[in-house]
Amino acid sequence: MAGVVLLVPLGCQKPSAQDPSGGQTPAPAFQPAPISPRILLGWQYRNTLSDLLGSEAAKVVQPPPDTALNGFDGIGASQLALSSSAIARYESSAWLAAQAALAHTPTRDALIGCTPRSTTDEECLRSFVGRFGARAWRRPLTDAEQTSWTTLGTSAAAAAGNFYSGVEALIAGLLQSPHFLYMVEVGMPDASQPGRLKLTGHEMATRLAFFLAGTSPDEALLAAAAQGELDTAEGVRTQARRLLALPSARTALTHFFDELLQLRELPTLGKDTTTFPFFTPSLAASMREETQRLLADIIWEREGDFRDVFDAGYTFVDKQLATLYGVSGAPATGFARVTLPAEEGRGGLLGHASFLSLLAHTTTTSPTLRGRFIRERLLCEPIAAPPTNIPPLPAQNPGEPPKTMRQRLQQHVSNPSCAGCHTKMDPLGLGLETFDAVGRYRTNENDAPIDPVSTFDQAGTFSGPRQLGSLLRTDDRVLRCLVRNLFRMATGHVDEEGEQASLHQLDEAFATSGYRMKELLVELVASDAFRYARSQEDQP
Repeated sequence: MAGVVLLVPLGCQKPSAQDPSGGQTPAPAFQPAPISPRILLGWQYRNTLSDLLGSEAAKVVQPPPDTALNGFDGIGASQLALSSSAIARYESSAWLAAQAALAHTPTRDALIGCTPRSTTDEECLRSFVGRFGARAWRRPLTDAEQTSWTTLGTSAAAAAGNFYSGVEALIAGLLQSPHFLYMVEVGMPDASQPGRLKLTGHEMATRLAFFLAGTSPDEALLAAAAQGELDTAEGVRTQARRLLALPSARTALTHFFDELLQLRELPTLGKDTTTFPFFTPSLAASMREETQRLLADIIWEREGDFRDVFDAGYTFVDKQLATLYGVSGAPATGFARVTLPAEEGRGGLLGHASFLSLLAHTTTTSPTLRGRFIRERLLCEPIAAPPTNIPPLPAQNPGEPPKTMRQRLQQHVSNPSCAGCHTKMDPLGLGLETFDAVGRYRTNENDAPIDPVSTFDQAGTFSGPRQLGSLLRTDDRVLRCLVRNLFRMATGHVDEEGEQASLHQLDEAFATSGYRMKELLVELVASDAFRYARSQEDQP
């Protein structure tokens, strides 16, 4: 995956040991993870600047690109140090944003909130620092901080002979501070649990806002933090439900699925133009839109059982996708819901052209890539890297009988150095072989009939994406994996053994809710694992 650095396999923690009765032994007592600051992701940075300074300011900035570790940008944001080039980009972006915000007089005056009476109006500057600083840093400034920044503003205004130059310097400076660029979390000692830290109200407001809404806390959330309303799990739930009712919550969850399902790679996905002359960036964009629309329909419109995403017998298509799928009902413009033909076996996420195209080669399918994705991304089962010097599968030789991908992949299971991993991956992908490298339905490959019947662990046989999706929706591993991947995005770290007790409670809450995603999000942010931490020096 381009632009991704993996330090450890993307997988869940080792499952709890089984007791003789077939149940699971209790997870160890809850122990929070070490606290760690996270730099804002690029899209969060832009959203925050738009909220603080307006859309024009957000358009001109160029934050450094994000880097994923262990599967998520948010984990990279908590572990990677800033390079000198990244620091330079934040500096130039801060000045560009400040200039854009002050370029139009009505916007400028509303932002400053007072009318200067002189070039170095200290009272007006101090008032601005207090209000803007609290929003930018997501907490009230101390008296010392407010005095220091006011002095900087008056000095800059005096040097330039212009009050607004002082404001510009203040904005640019506050936006370069670690208190703006990072989600700074220090915590406070938890009186009921020695050695444990509880996030402060303003730290909780910041975590909540960036996870659920993808931007900095609004005035209502900051007020709730100041009044102590975020000190309890129930207070957090109240604010979480309010945030989830905002349009920005949909956008934030869209980013999660763009990462998890690799949908953000579609704009750069290439296919062989001779084999697939119709594959265009526009079609790739429609593929992403289809998947996000199905997710939105289940999560937001119907507030339904999230497991439906794995075997839904309907989808959303525009004219391009309708042609690719061979279905009718697409409008002249935009998307419409259509029922998928049952005889083709297409259904759920694994039947989407987005998944089938991303996990394929430029001309041919790849059961291995498709199977690996299911194992690692949906089941949280890490697959070891392949041995070095493994030769590629042989190409089709002229004069030989036609070979399907299933026949060619027999080499994987016949080679002992390959069989261990490929017996986990290939059967899952081989059951999807009736869909080609861009997601078109087919029954033959190289004039040979395709056998799509395959197996999934102990769950039984399946044929096609909808049947596989029906097996996945009842597999507890899939649901646990989803919970843990959401948690990793929310907290910026891979879950630790000490957090498993809290995560098991989330698994149970998800099931109790009827697998409603919105309720899972509410319970996640109210969980102990989200609200508590420990210092880096305090090892368990």
